[in-house]
Amino acid sequence: MKLSGKHLFILKISGIVALSIAGAALFVKGLYFSAILVLILIILLATSLYNSRRKLIEKMERMIAGIRYSDFSFHFADNQSKDELGRLSKEMEDALQIFRDRTHDSLMDEAETQAWQKLISVLTHEIMNSIAPIISLSETIAERAANGMPSEEEYRLMKRAMETIHRRSKGLLSFVQNYRQLTRIPDPVKQPIDILSLLKHLQQLVSANGIRFAYTSYPERLIVVADRNMLEQMLINLLKNASEATVSQVSPLITVKAEQVGNIVQVTVSDNGSGIASQALDKIFIPFYTTKQGGSGIGLSLTRQMMIRHKGTISVKSDETGSAFTLSFPG
Repeated sequence: MKLSGKHLFILKISGIVALSIAGAALFVKGLYFSAILVLILIILLATSLYNSRRKLIEKMERMIAGIRYSDFSFHFADNQSKDELGRLSKEMEDALQIFRDRTHDSLMDEAETQAWQKLISVLTHEIMNSIAPIISLSETIAERAANGMPSEEEYRLMKRAMETIHRRSKGLLSFVQNYRQLTRIPDPVKQPIDILSLLKHLQQLVSANGIRFAYTSYPERLIVVADRNMLEQMLINLLKNASEATVSQVSPLITVKAEQVGNIVQVTVSDNGSGIASQALDKIFIPFYTTKQGGSGIGLSLTRQMMIRHKGTISVKSDETGSAFTLSFPG
């Protein structure tokens, strides 16, 4: 029968006390060699006792350090031990898991709140930028019309004002349509897709817009389970961005690399442009955020939402030598 840690602890303490008394008696009687042997046994028992306590303390220190540095991947459970140390480890692991869950929920709530705040800020900014000049110009036109028949110069001013109102109204309508597009992504209709065949078709499709790219697939017969229309749209978005990023390069280079990584199928679109500023990297997937003149800021947001629908991810690496966007589809 295996003794529990509690009983072993008591036995070790009792052994140390008993051996200490025996060693003292042997020393008094002049049996020095025997007393030294007893002393060695006492040291061995004390070392064993110290090591068993030290292991628990080290685990606690690692857990506390993990919490201090926000590393919640540490697991405290000791599945091999059924004594009170094991039970204590299990209780501490359960407590740590509750802490992980609460922290995760808190972070998710904070991230969701920030996302809504950013979205409302963008919506408010865009709508106000369009509505303010429309109201101002319409008031100006109404005032001039109230003064009777306008002169030729006033008529030209009124015409330009009406053109501005028309242009801003169309811009606002386009903005709202883009927003609707972003919030109405359907569930993907998944099917097996031959990546190599898709890339050949895509190369012909985008070449009409002056976009050129090279592609590779490993293995050559690589199949991804995805919605074909969505996958094409995502790749077109990334290729369009890559083309715009390399427009100032003497030798522009865009490549698409598809590969199997474990159970994941990855499709990476790379370019040799000037890269994305580090301060913009964490914002490029925010709806309507753009660093390009005249950009809508929904291409990457749309791509990310489609990848979420596929239960996949999109990631980016960028420096002064170019950018690489990777679509990762689960197997």
